[in-house]
Amino acid sequence: MSIHLRLIIGSSIFAILALLFAAFSYHSQSVSLGFAQNFYEGGIDPLGRLQVARGKTDALAVSLAGDDAASGDGTQRALDPVMQTITSIKADVRAALAQSSSPSVKAILSELVYPLSRLEASGGNMSSRMAAREIASAALVLDRAVGAVSEELGQTKLEAVDAIESARYRNLAGLAAILLGMAGFAVFLSRSVGASLRRVSGLARNLASGADCDMVEPHGPGEVRDVLNALRQMQEHCQKLEAMMRDKVGLMAGRLDKQQDQLTAALNNMTQALCMLDGQKRMILCNETFTELFGSYPPGTNAREFFTDQRLTGRVAANDTTSHVQEVGDNRIMEVKRRGMTGDGLLITFEDITEREAIARRLQHLSGHDALTELPNRGVFAEILDEALNRSRKALTVAVVDIRGFKTINDTYGHPVGDALLRQCGARLVQQAGPKATVARLGGNEFAVVLLGGRSAADAEELARTVVASFDEPFEVDGRHISAAGSVGALYVTGGKRHTGFDAAIALQNCDLALYQAKQSAGSSYRMFQPSMRQKLQQRRELEIDLQRAIEEKQFELFYQPFVDTGRRAISGFEALLRWNHPERGRISPATFIPLAEETGLISSIGLWALETACQQAAGWVNDLVISVNLSAVQFKSPTLVADVRRVLTQSGLEPSRLQIEVTESLFLDEGDKVLSILTEFRRMGLTISMDDFGTGYSSLGYLNRFPFDKIKIDQSFVRDMSRPENIAIVRSVIGLSNALDMRVIAEGIETPEQMRILYAEGCREMQGYYFSRPRPASDLSKMLVEIAERWPSEFEELTLGQDDTPARAAAAA
Repeated sequence: MSIHLRLIIGSSIFAILALLFAAFSYHSQSVSLGFAQNFYEGGIDPLGRLQVARGKTDALAVSLAGDDAASGDGTQRALDPVMQTITSIKADVRAALAQSSSPSVKAILSELVYPLSRLEASGGNMSSRMAAREIASAALVLDRAVGAVSEELGQTKLEAVDAIESARYRNLAGLAAILLGMAGFAVFLSRSVGASLRRVSGLARNLASGADCDMVEPHGPGEVRDVLNALRQMQEHCQKLEAMMRDKVGLMAGRLDKQQDQLTAALNNMTQALCMLDGQKRMILCNETFTELFGSYPPGTNAREFFTDQRLTGRVAANDTTSHVQEVGDNRIMEVKRRGMTGDGLLITFEDITEREAIARRLQHLSGHDALTELPNRGVFAEILDEALNRSRKALTVAVVDIRGFKTINDTYGHPVGDALLRQCGARLVQQAGPKATVARLGGNEFAVVLLGGRSAADAEELARTVVASFDEPFEVDGRHISAAGSVGALYVTGGKRHTGFDAAIALQNCDLALYQAKQSAGSSYRMFQPSMRQKLQQRRELEIDLQRAIEEKQFELFYQPFVDTGRRAISGFEALLRWNHPERGRISPATFIPLAEETGLISSIGLWALETACQQAAGWVNDLVISVNLSAVQFKSPTLVADVRRVLTQSGLEPSRLQIEVTESLFLDEGDKVLSILTEFRRMGLTISMDDFGTGYSSLGYLNRFPFDKIKIDQSFVRDMSRPENIAIVRSVIGLSNALDMRVIAEGIETPEQMRILYAEGCREMQGYYFSRPRPASDLSKMLVEIAERWPSEFEELTLGQDDTPARAAAAA
């Protein structure tokens, strides 16, 4: 039976009992109400009326007695009120008679009705005395009637009380029966439903708590069975979930163990020491590096046990980070980083930066010092010099020292030797300048010295002279004695107040100007700065500006000097020479502006213009004439040089075989391999390559071996003074070398017939110089061709007569 049906049956029974109890209560109340009504109507009301009537008889008797005493026989007038009272008494008696249910009371009252009716019927014709006797007689009857009614009323009261008490007991019995029925119903529900629900509740609690329990057996009321079936399904599902969760927990536990091992390995392999503190500054975890640094402490240890610096445990807001550097343990420098966590926790790492700090200090030292010589560098030297100029009123000497020919030493002996020489040079300068001086390496092969004190410029000059003299003694490097010249540019700054704006940059610039003058002299030398040097610098700057304007305004012009082939007795080609027609200064010598153009880099655009112009003009000459163009060493640094030459040849239409490129030996001092690769590309293009000023450099023969030049040009310095035997020997050697290497040779700087005759006699057939023609503009080319042709029979022929076999003798002599 289902709980629903049980509740319906129980409720129905309870409703029936309640209805029965209500009907029974209604009946009891009706009986009690009937007794009360009878008690009132049959007892209390008649008694009241009789008592009222009795009272009226007493009042009437008194009235009749008074009237009789006053007047003897009463008159009709005096009996009228008596008759009205008797009528009223009669009415009360009749009413009581009608209401009374007791036969004895009715009999007594019936006895009273007749006398009263007779008095009433007398109509007042009865004497007062007679009326009084009748009234007294009626009073006695009324007394009997009141007593009988009172007795009857007492009896009725007892019956009513018995009936009400009986009804009360019956109601209590009915109520007890209902309560017993409810209690029985409650017991029934408790046993039939409550037990099942308690069982369901217990099973549910066991399932919820995860306690072990048997499989749920569904029995009991239908609803309980449904719940138990659901619980059984839930139990089965929970068992499946539990099994699955056990598997997953096992898997996750394995993963967590692995991750824990990985985390532990990661923490213990960190180079930083790490610890984590909770909000009470107790250790949560740490790694082995931390243990090595501070000792081993179990989790929960207060940080005061292992930290003596209170800064380490200071509060840090969540997700904020602080960092500071402090010394820990045996003079180890640590970078401490602290990161705040929720709940005032801390994550602290200690990174050992001792080596990094040492490197930083070393780098800081190196940032202000030269790594090779350990001397202050340019930046630090400038700061020291500025300090001396701005804060000291003492006189001082500043000198800049340059090692002459250092590039050649590097190329000849190698960079390790060059580095050793720089170190020795720095040490030698420190020794010569004295302990009060500051020696620095400005860079490359340049050093600087600043010395406070000095009474006059003579003291500064003495310092410069001492430095120069120190280069007289060769440097000993790896058992080699290497000689090096030194150039010094010195500046003396008088004591007292300095000029505004005079700083280290200007002082070093003045020294550079003096050094530039010193380097113009051969060997070791020095120059003291003079104000006129700055004027020359200003002139140089103005010339640089004019040179830039000359490019923009096309103030350059090409002049041509012929190559005379004495074997063919004709001009074989022309060398293109650059001229600058300044609008104010007139024609400026190439020796003046070419070095400036190379220093400023303007030579690239000027040289390209010269190449383009020369090729365009040469394209209109007769086919056998060669055009020779000089290329600067600066131009070889351009990554587009080969492409530019190829483009110029294409645009001009000039045959590559008619273009001759002249280079000097100084070209090979920097990036010689790169230069040789460019020259090789020119050779593949069909160009002729000529070495200019041969014999004036340091490694001419070496480059002749590495690159087979087409032509060698004997420098005019050997041709100009061939009266000296050594010059003749050099010229003869160059000519013999060119013949041996199957290279053509040309001599430049021929200014006299004697020079032409000697060179021709030595076997040189191609010549160039003022003796044949000065450089002239392109418009004079045809004139030069005619003039040279006309001078052969009358002038040049005499110098070559009888010398046709001389080249063979020269080759044999070489």
